[in-house]
Amino acid sequence: MKNFPFSILNSNELYTASNRIVDVSKGSLGSDPFTSTLCLHIGQGNSDLAKALGKALNSEFTPVLLVSDQERDDDFIGLRDYVSSCSHSKNSIQAAAGRSIMSIFDNVGRSIYYLGYAEETAKMNTLIEALETPSAQQALETIGATERFEELKRSQEKFEKTYQIKIKTEADINYPLVKDAKVRITKYLKTLLYYIDTNSDLDGVLFGAAKEAINQIITDTVAIAHSRATRIENAEDKENKTKL
Repeated sequence: MKNFPFSILNSNELYTASNRIVDVSKGSLGSDPFTSTLCLHIGQGNSDLAKALGKALNSEFTPVLLVSDQERDDDFIGLRDYVSSCSHSKNSIQAAAGRSIMSIFDNVGRSIYYLGYAEETAKMNTLIEALETPSAQQALETIGATERFEELKRSQEKFEKTYQIKIKTEADINYPLVKDAKVRITKYLKTLLYYIDTNSDLDGVLFGAAKEAINQIITDTVAIAHSRATRIENAEDKENKTKL
């Protein structure tokens, strides 16, 4: 049996993997009483884990936030660079309008996308508020940048909604019950894996298929956990960046 590194799994990964392993075990070894008992205990743990996680069950906000944040960064850069190019226009009226808007970017910061989520969000809202004044709106219209500004507002609103849903969902998690359920699931799952692994050497016909299927589940789960860890590392890099 492959090593199953329980310590690297988050709650959702443990829940999904243990459910899959229970299904395989029941399907291949349903007549084995010890296997059935262990599966029952794991199932009860999973039921409590699902109850404790609530809406956070099988939810993964990190990649969604990364995509949403990248969208608003792209819209910010797109608007900033377009306005900058207009400020150098040969058309004096457009150049003046471009320079007036660039002064707003200068006040807020031309590189706020380097900041962490919270600080960037605050700066972005300050920028949007400044660009919504009548004079700024007129300048944006003069250089044909109104729609670019609206795109930035939409992407900022989308990011904030996603971030608030994440905060609310995580606040509703019953952490004591999560911990208790994970301890029980891990305990009985380790016993089940050891039992199947040991008996596969004694009765390969009966236990071999289950062992092979579980090894594939372990491979899949570890790959998912490593991928998730990479996404979190990227998100933390974003959160910890300071303005250059």
